[in-house]
Amino acid sequence: MRAELNEGRLRLTVLGSGTAIPVRDRFPAGYLVQSKDSNVLVDCGPGTLRRLAETGTDLDAIDAVLLTHYHTDHCADVGPLLFALRSPRYRGRKPLSLFAAPGLQRFLDTLASVWPWTLPRDYELHVRELQPGSFSLRDLQVTALPIRHTAQSLGYRIASTTGATIAFSGDADECEELVELARDVDVFVCDAAFPDAQRVEGHLTPGMAGDHAERAHAKTLLLTHFYPECDGIDVVAEARARFAGEVVAARDLMAREIG
Repeated sequence: MRAELNEGRLRLTVLGSGTAIPVRDRFPAGYLVQSKDSNVLVDCGPGTLRRLAETGTDLDAIDAVLLTHYHTDHCADVGPLLFALRSPRYRGRKPLSLFAAPGLQRFLDTLASVWPWTLPRDYELHVRELQPGSFSLRDLQVTALPIRHTAQSLGYRIASTTGATIAFSGDADECEELVELARDVDVFVCDAAFPDAQRVEGHLTPGMAGDHAERAHAKTLLLTHFYPECDGIDVVAEARARFAGEVVAARDLMAREIG
């Protein structure tokens, strides 16, 4: 486990910077946000639990999961997570909260219909289907906004008690909500799925991510969700052509402290 954070600071760890296409060094989408009192997963794609173990973070520490949408590469490890938490070692653990757009309870009910062992045992599972807006999550403030990708896509902005901020686009296409989500944010974690010359509808390119970050006056742009088409492409340069702030290409298990 990493050193404890001071009040108001956030730690962001990339658990998965890839997609549904299997590659050796990138797992699908997953991020760990930590504060002094909270451990929150943003997305839980396949391999997230493995990467979480590599950070030294036990499942017992996880307070909540925020899902950006229901595509498999963003939520497939929810089932394994719920199954793992039935182990006697987690008996009586603190409640786990799951947040996502409307459809979350149906998603969980469908999981349980084929995997009844995902139903909670000896701990409380709190399920909340979100509308656009803000809510408190332990010592964090979370804002959810609809994002253009699927009908149930949400982006999240997470703020600490002292105003350190991280925004997550999830999978995204061009939309003004991204600019609102990332307004003056410390770190904007943004979809940059395909190179500028190979744009695919429903996703941003590095240049498009840079344009949204520039309009939002974000401080740092963390490009992520790379399909194999990005291999060998200078995605940072493509984003820098349209964004004056710091640009970083995500790597699995990279971590950054904020605030």
